[in-house]
This record gives sequence, C-alpha cells and structure tokens, in this order.
Amino acid sequence: MKSVKRPIFAIVTAVVCAGAASAWAADASDDWRYSGTIYLWGAGIKGDMAGGANVDIGFDTLIRNLNMAFMGAFEARKSAWSWGVDVVYLDVGADEGGAVPVPIEPGSTVDVQADASVKTKGWVLNLFGAYSVARTEQASLDVLLGVRYLNLELDFDLGLAAAQYRETREISTSNDAWDGVIGIRGRVNLDGRWYLPYHADIGTGQSDFTWQAFGGVAYSFDWGDVSLAYRHIDWEFGSSSKVDNINFSGPVLAATWHF
Repeated sequence: MKSVKRPIFAIVTAVVCAGAASAWAADASDDWRYSGTIYLWGAGIKGDMAGGANVDIGFDTLIRNLNMAFMGAFEARKSAWSWGVDVVYLDVGADEGGAVPVPIEPGSTVDVQADASVKTKGWVLNLFGAYSVARTEQASLDVLLGVRYLNLELDFDLGLAAAQYRETREISTSNDAWDGVIGIRGRVNLDGRWYLPYHADIGTGQSDFTWQAFGGVAYSFDWGDVSLAYRHIDWEFGSSSKVDNINFSGPVLAATWHF
C-alpha cells in the first residue's frame, strides 16, 4: 500500500497545480457566507477483520435496527477561503432469536434456542480548510487540506441456551484513527440551475491509507440546493490492528441551506 500512495499523491498534486495555473478567477467576495446541510446516506458497512472474519451490514439492516443517527455538515466561506465540518454518527442494535439445529449423533439433530445480539456504533468526522484555485460561471475547483476521524465499535453475542448445549460466544472489536487528507472538490455547472458536485481526497496517519470519493447531480433553489450523489469512504489498517479494512458506501440525498 505504501507504493500506491506516491503516485496517487502525485496525481492530486498535478491536478491542483494545473488548476492553480489556469486563468480561472477566484471568487472575490469579502463577505462571510455560510451553509448547513442535512443528508441521508444510504451506506452499508463492509470490512475484513484481522482474524479473517468479514463484516457486511447492508443499509436495510442498519435502518431497521437504528437507535440513533445524525448526518450533517457546515461550511463557512470568505473570498477564496473556506472551512467546514462533516459529521456522521450511527448507533445500531439488533436482537434476534430462533431455533438452531444442533447435531447430536449421525443423522439426528435437536433444535436449540439461540439468541443473538449485534451492536454497531460509529463516528466519521471530516474537518477541512480549502482554497479556490479556479472559479468561473462554468466550473469551480478547490484544493483542500484536512483531517478525518473514524471510531467504530462492533459487538456480537451468540448464545445457545439448552442444558448441555449451553454456550456463549462474544466478539468485540473497536477501531479508531486520525488521518491527514489532501484533495480536491468543486462543481461543473450545467444549463439553468443544474450542476454536478464532486469531491475526492486521500490521506494517511493512524491508518495506512484512507480515501474518499463523492459525485452526483444537484439543483439550486433560491434558499439552497438539493442533491443526489454517491459517496464512498475507505480505510486500510496495518497488521497491528484488529481490523484490516473498513468502508462505508452508498447513495446520498442531501438538502443544503445558504445564509
């Protein structure tokens, strides 16, 4: 993975330098402008544990068993400079029970009552500062620097409750990481109020490698914007971690208010 980082960073740097060298003019407004966004990210969670186990939690499972969630962002901009924060919080818990056939001798089984409990809690926090290197009526390009924080807890309990078959298995793991990121973002304006927003970043730190990609379509109103996009965030961890890799991926429906 280390060998992959250098060419990727070189590509991002080349794109940023090309944008900075272009003749596009940055927004010269000296007034502070703010925006707040609330969104629904239909993301599933996938990953590989160090012991070989796989995690694959679909969005349908998350939404059925959701205890609490928050997904939102805030941004402030003045002239060509901007800063912002993006927060995702999930708290999911599910308890299931049922009969599990347990073999007691060749050709014979007995149904044993099983109870399972799965709990997932996680934070994804993105903090960034950005500078506009290109801004015209047709498109915009910002270069950004920031940090990304991941905290994910996974608890799994399985119990077989029947006399000699009584057994309890528990799996509990957590992972957190702070990473520095560099990237680009912007928009391509279409006819009328339609435009195509985009965002891409890469980074490293407490994880071996992390990257994010976002793209979609949006429509501007007098009060703000509504967008539909696809977002993917990925982390790769070292051999000392309990988690090899983890990612969040899925469609995003968002509403943004400007003030």
